[in-house]
Amino acid sequence: MNVAKIAKKIQEQMHQFAGKLSQGLPKTAGRFVEEALYGIQSRGSVRLSEIARALHEAIPLQKTINRLSNQLKRPGLLEHLEQAVIAEGSYRIEKDTLLILDVSDITKPYAEKMQYLAEVRDGSNKVLGAGYWTVQVVGVACGGKEITPLYHELYSQQAPDFTSENRELFKAVDAVSKHVEGRGIWVVDRGGDRKKVFDHLLDGQKRFIIRLVGDRHLVYRGRKIAAIQLATSCAMAYSGRVVKQDKDEG
Repeated sequence: MNVAKIAKKIQEQMHQFAGKLSQGLPKTAGRFVEEALYGIQSRGSVRLSEIARALHEAIPLQKTINRLSNQLKRPGLLEHLEQAVIAEGSYRIEKDTLLILDVSDITKPYAEKMQYLAEVRDGSNKVLGAGYWTVQVVGVACGGKEITPLYHELYSQQAPDFTSENRELFKAVDAVSKHVEGRGIWVVDRGGDRKKVFDHLLDGQKRFIIRLVGDRHLVYRGRKIAAIQLATSCAMAYSGRVVKQDKDEG
């Protein structure tokens, strides 16, 4: 298969995927979704200026950027695409698929005018900096290598509608749960060992795995015992590892 055929096949797949995501949206919004996907894929960037350059329109670049910006601000677009992505990915979630819920950060060390910049802990450099927090959910089959993106949202504690990190976690869990219909096992690592998280998952009758802090104690067979002691006494016939590697890491 030559390069031209490969490019055409990728373009057709992207067109089909964009059509699924934009189903129910106005025609202009659907066009924006397809153009955005193409631009991001082509230029390797989510900046509107880079997406606009990839389109090679016969008009001034700034006019293309303005058109894309107007569509990006369309009311309800984010919510529609968020639900569409989850719905599309939910078909790959089976009974025992791991639903990994992760809180991470995006630092913007050179940004000064970005809206609602907040103080975050840079997970890579272990220092405090300006940026945003993110919540994401991916599906991974036990023993599998493919990752299914389901949910990814950015938030800031400086935003006027921010309530708490718990609320952001619950939004992610509820949004995905609506589509997977009881399938999957929730896995929470950093920050998951808190009563409100346990209560939310238990109230929804969800199966889950949460890493406990080292000094957590549990009641087992009528007596209080350290969680680490219980864990080391459990026979484990299988083990698995999922590694998330950021683009800028070696």
